[in-house]
Amino acid sequence: MQRARALLAVLLLLPAVASAKTINVRGEGVASCSAWTDAHTRKTDRHPVQDSWLLGFVNATSASLDIPGVDDVSAKFHNRDLVAWIDDYCGSHPSEPLIRAADALMRELARLALQPDGARPGEQKH
Repeated sequence: MQRARALLAVLLLLPAVASAKTINVRGEGVASCSAWTDAHTRKTDRHPVQDSWLLGFVNATSASLDIPGVDDVSAKFHNRDLVAWIDDYCGSHPSEPLIRAADALMRELARLALQPDGARPGEQKH
């Protein structure tokens, strides 16, 4: 039963056309993945701002998830793991906005939280 509830929590993260809602994306979330990649490659002043935005998004989303037996889907990962996952995603999806990359990361973290093997983000294709 607990596994079924956890699966339901992950399914709730999946987009549903019928119940989709529009949110106003704020801050670095509106930037393109190519802007992320450029800032991180060149180590501009913008890259720590982007990292902070991402980590805040991860914290807020993790806090809002209700997966039985999992307090924080990001707890076993270092900040550098999360940033590296976004680096990889953005390298493959340069025209996507950062909010989509962050959302994909959270879906991956929720999926990994349900696996007992302790996989790391990025070990699975996105």
